Amino acid sequence: MYERSEHFIGGKWLPATGTETLEVISPTTEEVVGRVPIATSGEVDAAVAAARSAFDSGPWPRLSLAERAEHLHRLIDALEARREEGLQLQIEEMGATRKFAVENYNSLRPALTTMIEDAAKISYRDVRDGVIGKVVVLREPVGVVAGVTPWNSPIAVVLSKVLPSLLMGCPIIVKPAPEAPLSACVIADAALEAGLPEGTLSIVNGRVNVGAYLVGHPDIDYVTFTGSPGGGRAIGSACADNLRGVTLELGGKSAAVVLPGTDMTPYVSSLVGGSIRNCGQICVSTNRVLVHQDDRDRVVDLLIDRVSSMKVGDPHDPDTDFGPLAAQRQREIVERFIAAGVAEGARIAYGGARPSDQPRGWYVEPTIFVDVDSQMTIAQEEIFGPVLSVISYSDLDEAVAIANDSKYGLGGAVFADDTEQAIAVAARLVTGTVQVNGGPAAGGGGPFAGRKHSGLGVERAVEGLGSFLQFKSVALPAGYEPATDRERTR
Repeated sequence: MYERSEHFIGGKWLPATGTETLEVISPTTEEVVGRVPIATSGEVDAAVAAARSAFDSGPWPRLSLAERAEHLHRLIDALEARREEGLQLQIEEMGATRKFAVENYNSLRPALTTMIEDAAKISYRDVRDGVIGKVVVLREPVGVVAGVTPWNSPIAVVLSKVLPSLLMGCPIIVKPAPEAPLSACVIADAALEAGLPEGTLSIVNGRVNVGAYLVGHPDIDYVTFTGSPGGGRAIGSACADNLRGVTLELGGKSAAVVLPGTDMTPYVSSLVGGSIRNCGQICVSTNRVLVHQDDRDRVVDLLIDRVSSMKVGDPHDPDTDFGPLAAQRQREIVERFIAAGVAEGARIAYGGARPSDQPRGWYVEPTIFVDVDSQMTIAQEEIFGPVLSVISYSDLDEAVAIANDSKYGLGGAVFADDTEQAIAVAARLVTGTVQVNGGPAAGGGGPFAGRKHSGLGVERAVEGLGSFLQFKSVALPAGYEPATDRERTR
């Protein structure tokens, strides 16, 4: 049992003043594995006040980029020293397989390194010609940030808010998902060891009402959210009411387009991983697989061969590929979608039930549907489960039309023997990111942004870091020549 009785406020563990707690239930054993306190409004106020003080009068926004980067490297050092604890807590709280948790943990240092390199490309001070004289254009930290995160990859997704915000000089208060608050405590412990300046990081736990109070707080300057479209609409509305900026990274129903005649043998592992990795609980999952009608049976056979060779079992085991879903309600949602697919005429080619060898835990077999029409519920709605729908098409124009026939536009994939042809098809997809022939997901190091109902704003790369900056124009009198140095070391 992992239990904390304090909140991490302004860089310190402080005793909880309220009496409410969150109980964390293991998706594998269905038993309580952790407990953390729920933040009161007063504790959220204290976290925001600490961040406000750190931004308005503390050193953090005024440090150089290199100095802030060094602090963040120490944070990652401290997280790596807590590696096993971080891995175990993620497995316990949301059922992540050890494979998945290890992959994400291994990505933390490279992600920070790339982020720092991107930050060094930003010009924080430009001198331009104005209408009368020169204009100095500054890019400055946006202020105090609120981050609200989901449960599907707890440590990585919390850090996807914390690292860019802090690197750009903005103190941040994070509200993790109530299903997965335990591993966030590891981040707090690491931040304390790393010596982050007071007020730069707070982590407050709670349910939707705590997140709503944080997002609506008058001393918040910017909000970054990853989660459901419903949650995104609520947060977007609150930010509009308060006239503050927001980034929303929301859901998806991404399509993987297999071009006619493509030999999928080298790519089937990538296709399966992109579609149902982490039991399909990834927003960019390409769980609609579009295959030419003449190739369908061959591709489906490859998919079944691959999925049937993968292990469903205890997520603690290093060779397990599919663990349980993260919550009982999530399994119920997935099972309703599977039933809807059958009722609407799709056929289950593999899986579709609870695994008989897992009497406990919120398991659902990886499931492959065929005979799926693009208007069926399973082809239109985000399932967030290990369900893959194979949709046949007759020509490439129809494939593109089916791929774009979605209210979402987050991810996508194209597989082809001719890579240039794949790139041409990728350009026709109305989505923020596309993988080609097994390339990495979520932008692969480029900007990550959703279209349509998949989000607002951009994360990652130079463009995502820019979300945490605001512009200031300093107009100078005619004839004055300011220094032309383009500062890159904020």
